[in-house]
Amino acid sequence: MVANEQFEAGAILYFDPFIFQDGGIPKRKYFVVLKRNDTEIILASLPTSKDSVPAAITKEHGCIERPDIDFNCYYFEGGKPVCVNGFAFPTDTYIYGFRIKLFDINQFQTQQSECQTIVTIKGQLTDTEYKQLIKCLLHSTSVKRRYRHMLSEIHL
Repeated sequence: MVANEQFEAGAILYFDPFIFQDGGIPKRKYFVVLKRNDTEIILASLPTSKDSVPAAITKEHGCIERPDIDFNCYYFEGGKPVCVNGFAFPTDTYIYGFRIKLFDINQFQTQQSECQTIVTIKGQLTDTEYKQLIKCLLHSTSVKRRYRHMLSEIHL
C-alpha cells in the first residue's frame, strides 16, 4: 500500500487499475501529482498517450501552449528520463491542461486496502521538469481558474 506521504507534489504513480470517479471502465493509468493541500486533497493529472496536438504544431518535449486556439499540454517524449531515479514514460505522453482535477487520497487508500487497485511509485519528477510542468499549466487559460490559483501557491 502506498502511504499518504507518497502522494507528494511531483510524484509519478502507476495505478493497476485506476478506478474512475465517473464510473468509466477501470484501466492501468499513470498519475502525476501536481499539488497537495494540507488536507488529503491533491491536484493531479492522468496523463495519456493520446496525441491531440494539432498537426501544424511542432512537438518538442515540454510545454506546448497555443492561446490563439485555446490549446495547452505538457509533452513528455517517450523514453526521455524525467524523474530523479531515471524513470521515463515508455511512449509519448501528454498532460492536457483542461483535464487536471482534484482527487481525495483517502479514496485511493480505501481502494488499496480493499484490494481494488495496486499503486506503484514510478519516480519523482526532477526539480526542473516539475517547475516547467507547473509553469506550463499555471499560465494556461485551458486550466480552470481555481486550479490555476492552486498552482500559483507553489513556490517555484
